[in-house]
Amino acid sequence: MKRLWQLFDALDGIELVVCGGLAAVMLVGGPIWLIADFVARQRYLLAGILGLLWCVCIAVGVRDLRRTRFGWLTGILVVGWLITTMWLGIG
Repeated sequence: MKRLWQLFDALDGIELVVCGGLAAVMLVGGPIWLIADFVARQRYLLAGILGLLWCVCIAVGVRDLRRTRFGWLTGILVVGWLITTMWLGIG
């Protein structure tokens, strides 16, 4: 029975790594793909806004990671970035 639980623990770890990896790829690759799509369709203002917001979110996130605590600014920027990415991606 102990080996069965160890197997389930290993499967849970694999599932976490796969799901976390896919989420990371989508969070990093999604905005880059969307920005490239806007540039290809000659919508430079939308590409610039999304790229600038993405870069600011990365900068604030790195700053907060170095301070080892997240602030309200990071939360607001990340939520704004996610909503803007989804809104522009649907449209």
